[in-house]
This record gives sequence, structure tokens and C-alpha cells, in this order.
Amino acid sequence: MEKEKLFSKLNSKDYNFQLEKILENKEFPENIKNLLLSMLYKIEAAYRDYTKVKGIVEDKKIYIEEILDIIKNKCRKIIVVKENSEQNEEMTKRGTNFIVDILEETIYLKYPNERLLLYTLYKLDNRQIYLEEKYNLVRVSLSELLNAGEDINNVEVIRDFNGWNWNVEVKEIPEVSTNAIYQNLIYLLGIEFIKDWIHTEKVVDYVELATKKLTSDYGEEQAKEILKLIYKIAIIICTSKNEIEKKRLLEEKEILQSEFNRLDNKAKLLEEISEQKKQSMKKIKQIDTIINDKDKLAQEYIDRNEKRAEYNKIFNLSHLVEILNKERKKILNSIEENNKLLEPENYIKVKGEIEEQLQFLADINLEETTKQELKKEYMINLQKKFIQCFIMQIKKAQEKDEIIKFIYMVRYYNYLHLTENLAIKDVKQIENELNEMIKILIQKAHELKAINLICNDENMNFEIMKNVLLTKIIVMENIIIEPKRNENNLELNFYDTNVYEKNIVIQNFNEKELNIKLNKKVKIFN
Repeated sequence: MEKEKLFSKLNSKDYNFQLEKILENKEFPENIKNLLLSMLYKIEAAYRDYTKVKGIVEDKKIYIEEILDIIKNKCRKIIVVKENSEQNEEMTKRGTNFIVDILEETIYLKYPNERLLLYTLYKLDNRQIYLEEKYNLVRVSLSELLNAGEDINNVEVIRDFNGWNWNVEVKEIPEVSTNAIYQNLIYLLGIEFIKDWIHTEKVVDYVELATKKLTSDYGEEQAKEILKLIYKIAIIICTSKNEIEKKRLLEEKEILQSEFNRLDNKAKLLEEISEQKKQSMKKIKQIDTIINDKDKLAQEYIDRNEKRAEYNKIFNLSHLVEILNKERKKILNSIEENNKLLEPENYIKVKGEIEEQLQFLADINLEETTKQELKKEYMINLQKKFIQCFIMQIKKAQEKDEIIKFIYMVRYYNYLHLTENLAIKDVKQIENELNEMIKILIQKAHELKAINLICNDENMNFEIMKNVLLTKIIVMENIIIEPKRNENNLELNFYDTNVYEKNIVIQNFNEKELNIKLNKKVKIFN
């Protein structure tokens, strides 16, 4: 990654010392300095568990040094606001506990804590992500989604991990849909790709790169559908709180509709282009006459300079000839574009692209109040596509360590939230897809001898392993189960090594199908 070049070669034990040295040169309040040191300590304490549970994370060294770089070079002030201050009133209006002023490199906080500090530090590092003009409809919303997703993701290590357990603090996530999409992208494209996309200062078409990577890994149809769903959700999230962007997109919709109507009336279009060509040829003839007649050129020089401000005068006749030739070339290009538009294949392509953009905007329903229902529908469809892609990844696994990592990732994915009250594991609309993924994961894990076959009965074995994937035990290799008979049912006690975790009951089991002995503790993982 580009920003690795900025980082010093610190050892883990030096991070605290380095932060203290940075804080010596900062006029932060003493309680803020203490919170920053506490924040760093909590990150250090939780990062190993965070890495284990999630599977794909940024290297701890890069992550911590990025934070130190923001504090050192991008954060000038951190101010705890007073009750009667202007900033406090503004926060009350916004319903938030912070304001981040990127231009002033200043953070204003109402009730500071380690999580809020870390979140606002990363918001100081937000930037407009480069998108080419062809992505005009999503250039604002996609940039906001990626920035917001990264900010939420970067706080996760101390939001959901405390050094000894894992608990998803969903109420602390500002936009759960944004977070879910960001995690989808990490698992599909890799953390390095996403970080490079957000932080690169080069003019690179990362949407095209993402499309190519998704196409290569999962097929062209899946790639197109995944990105289209992400675009729609991003616009819905953005326009729900950004009236300026909503207005811009509605104006874009009118322009597109006007252009579509123009193309749709082919007879009128031919007439219009024919007339434009006549006018263009007249202008070219006039320019050629001026260039080839010294007196007319001199008069054009005088006429144009009379209309120009002093700082914008034409230098001399040679400069005027250069300007006229550029105008001539522009007119010729316009004629060429119109001629190309009339070519049947290109005409159909251009009209089709505009029609597709209009349908895309119609699908979002910008003018209506049903956008949140659409967002949930699109989020569910996106997860169905994601699961299909993840199944492809699982099937390709060849090594025991690789499939164990997928087990962790599927467990983590189960606990992602689509709404504040609804985790992936509880979404009825994707239950079948989730179960299919877990069955394939179990089968592959058995093939690679990563886990023990608890039961010969496929359905019972699935129920047991599904519950394994719902444990919050950090190190899953430590999971031990103890099977017991409970009348006609199978009772399973789950342990984290020797510490009791939970109990499940499977009804009407057949003891003969078990591959493990009753009343005896056994490890799940080999």
C-alpha cells in the first residue's frame, strides 16, 4: 500500500512511547491525552482477538501507525466543548457528540471516550474518492459510503473487542447498512484493495479494477449485479440525508430524459443533426476565411480583444490563429460525434446506456418516501449475491488452514447487521442461502480434515455445526462439546477449553448415528 512508505519502522513496544512523544507537541487537554493513550492500549490488547475472529484485517503495525500519523500530521486541536458553546448547540441540532472540521484539522467533542476519539480521528482523514465522469450518478454517494464504511470498520477493534470477549455493539455503529457493504467488499476484494482505493492519490479507475477483479473471481453477471446493488444502496443512504445530492440527481435525471427523448425521435434527430452540420460548416468556412485573409485576421484580433478583460487579451496574431484552429477542431469533432451517433450500432448503444441510467434512477425512487423499504430489499439481494460468491471461495479451498479461516469468516458474517435489530443470521429471506453455505463449508472442512465428523446423520451434524458457528468463543479451536442423553433428545454442552459456554438440545436423535461417545468431552477441530 502507498501509505506504508510514510510509516516508521517501529516495534510494537515503541507505539506507546511514540504516541507520548507526539502528544508532547500537541496542546490537547490532559484528559484527551490520557484517553488517546488508553485508546492505544485497548487497541493493542484487542487486536489479536480481532484478527482471529474476523479473518481479514489490516496488519496491526500499519493500522496503529496510520493512527499515529493522523494524530501527528492531521490533527491540530481536540476540543472538549463547553455547555454554552456554539459547537455544543450545533451538536445538539445534529443529534451527535462530535464535529470534525477537516480544513481546520480540529475535533470538537461533547462526551469524549476512546471509541469516539478513534472514530473522529479517522473522519479527519476522509477525502473525496476519485471517480471518473462516467460514474457521475454515484460519484458522491459511493465516495461517502467508502469513507463512512472505513471509519466504522476502523473503530471495530475497540468497539466490539475488549481483550477477552467479542460482542457486536450494533448501537455504536452509525450506519449498519454501510458497515455491512464495507465488510462484503473486504471479503470479496481484500482489505488491501479497499484501502488502496480509498487512500490512493493517483488518478486510477478503481471501479473498473473492482469490476475486473469481481468478474475474474465470480463471473461477469455476478460482478455487475453486486456493483449495481451497492450503487443503489449508496445513493439511497446518501440522498436520505443529503438534499443537495438528491437535487443534483433529480436534475441529472431530467437531462438524461431530455437526451433520451431527443434520440427516441429519430426523424427529428436527423433533421437537427443535419441543420447543426450546415451551421458548423458555415463556421468552419468563416474561420478558414479569417485565417487566410490578413486584413480579416487583423480585424478579428481587434474585435475579440475589445470584448476581453485586460488579463485575458490575445497576445498577437499567431496566438489568434492558434485559438481559431482550436475552435475549428472543436467544431469538426462535434460533426464527427454527430456522424458517429447516426451509425446504427453506436446509436443503439448510446440510447441503451441512457435508458439503463434512467431505469437505474427509477429503481431508486428518489422522489418517494419508500426508499428505506427499497434499501432493505436491495441489501437482502446483495447478501444473496455475496453468499453465492463466498461459496465459490469456499469450494476453492485446498488447505486445512484456509478452510478454518473461512469457518471464522462465516461465523463473523452471521453476526453482521442489516438493521440495528436484525443480524444476518436472523434474516429469514436469506436463511436458505446461509444454510447452503454452511453445509458446503462443513463438507469441505471434513474433506480437509479440519473438523471432526460429530454425527453420520447429515441433518443432525448440520444442526450441531451451525450452533458451533454461533458461539462467541474467540478461538474456535478451543471449542469442546460434551454430548448427553436427555430423554429422547441430545443435549450438547459447549466449552471454551474447560469453561462452560452454552447448551443446546437436538430433539429425537439416533445415538447410533453419533461418532462420539456420550458423556465424554470431545474437540470439534482437529
